[in-house]
Amino acid sequence: MASTLADTLEALAERLSKTAQDLRSGSLSLESDMMQRVSLLKAGADLQEAVSLPRDRALMWLPQLAHVTAIRLFIKWKAFEKIPVDDGATISYDDLAAELNADVSLITRFSRALVANGTLKLVGTDRVAHTDFSRILTTPNPIWAMIQEGFDSQLKAWAAMPEYFDRFGLGTEPEDRLQTVRAFAEDRLGSTVWEILHSSEERLRVFMLAMGVIEEQMPPLPAYNLGWAAEAAGRDADRPLLVDVGGGRGHALLGILKLTPGLPAHRCVLEDLPEVVEAASREVPELAEVQMVAMDFHKEQPVRGALVYYMRRCLHDYSDEECVNMLQHISGAMAADSRLLIVETLLSDLPSPFQVALDLSMMTISGKERTLDNFRDITGKAALKITKVSQIPGGSAVIECALA
Repeated sequence: MASTLADTLEALAERLSKTAQDLRSGSLSLESDMMQRVSLLKAGADLQEAVSLPRDRALMWLPQLAHVTAIRLFIKWKAFEKIPVDDGATISYDDLAAELNADVSLITRFSRALVANGTLKLVGTDRVAHTDFSRILTTPNPIWAMIQEGFDSQLKAWAAMPEYFDRFGLGTEPEDRLQTVRAFAEDRLGSTVWEILHSSEERLRVFMLAMGVIEEQMPPLPAYNLGWAAEAAGRDADRPLLVDVGGGRGHALLGILKLTPGLPAHRCVLEDLPEVVEAASREVPELAEVQMVAMDFHKEQPVRGALVYYMRRCLHDYSDEECVNMLQHISGAMAADSRLLIVETLLSDLPSPFQVALDLSMMTISGKERTLDNFRDITGKAALKITKVSQIPGGSAVIECALA
C-alpha cells in the first residue's frame, strides 16, 4: 500500500512540476485556460484523497462549513468593506469591531476562521489584511452573490433533506414543482422556486447576479460550430434561423451572434416570459435587432419551422416528465430539417464533485443534471433523436437533436 501511495504522489508531483514549468515559461495561463485550471484543481483533490484517512474524510466538511459561515456573516455585516483595500494596509480586531459596533471577541473569532482558511491574512498577532479573494467580497459581484445564494438557499435546502424525505418518502426523486425541497425548507410548499425568488426584490437581485458564476463555466456553444446555420441565411429569407427558448435576457444569444459571423440578428428570436423579454428589450441595447417573443416553454411553441431551436440551462431545472412536455412543444414546431441544440451539464458515469453538487442543487428544486442516456430517454419520448454531442472538459456539452 505504501508503494502504491508513493507512486500516486510521484505522478502528482510530475503533473504539478510540469504545470509550474509551463507557468514560468508563459505557455500556460490559469486565468484563461479553464481546462488546465480544472486539471490542476483535480490534482489537488487527488492529493487530498490519496493521503486522507477515514477519520480525515469524516471531519473534512467541518472546517469548510465554518469557513463559509464566517464569509457569509462578514458579507452580511459589510465587514470586508471595513478592511482597507490598499496593498499592505491592515486593521486591528479592536478597530474592526468598533467599525461594526460589535463585540471584539466575537469579531476576533470569526476573523480567525477567515485567516485559518486563507480568506484574510494575519499581520502580527491582532491585525488582518485583505487577500485577493477577500477584496472581491467588498463589492456586489457574481462571486459575492453566489456565496450568499449558496448559503441562504442551497445550504438551507440540503439541511432540510432528512426531514423532507421523512415526510415524502423514498419512492421517487423530487419531481413536483410545487413540492420542492427548497419550498419545504422555507415553509412555502405550494409555491414554485421562481415564486419564492420573486417574493423579494433583493433576493432575486442576488440570485440573478450569482448566476454569472455559472455562466462563466458554460459558454453558449462549447465546441460546436453553428456556421452551417449562418450559411443558410441566404436561403428562405423569411425563415427564423435561431430561436433561443427560455433565453432570459439574451446573454447566450449575444454570445452566439459573436461566435457566428454571418448569422443575422434580425432572424434570431429571444423567447421567455413576458416580463423577462420586456426587460431584455429595455436593458440590452445590443439586442435591438433581435425578435422578442413572449412565451412559456411549458406551453405551445409560438415560432414554427425555425432552422435551430436552442435551449441552454433550462431542462436541468425540471423533472423528466416536465422536460418531455417542454421538448414535445418544440418537436411539434420543428420542420424536417430543424435542429434542437440543448446546452447542459453532461454527467459521466464518474462525475466530478462539482457536477454532483450541481445535481444535488437541482434536486432541491425538483430538477436534475443528466447523463447521455438520460437525455436519450427524454428526447426519445418527445419524438426526437440525438444526432451529435459536442463536449468539452469540465462537463458541459451541446446535444444536437433532430426529429425522430
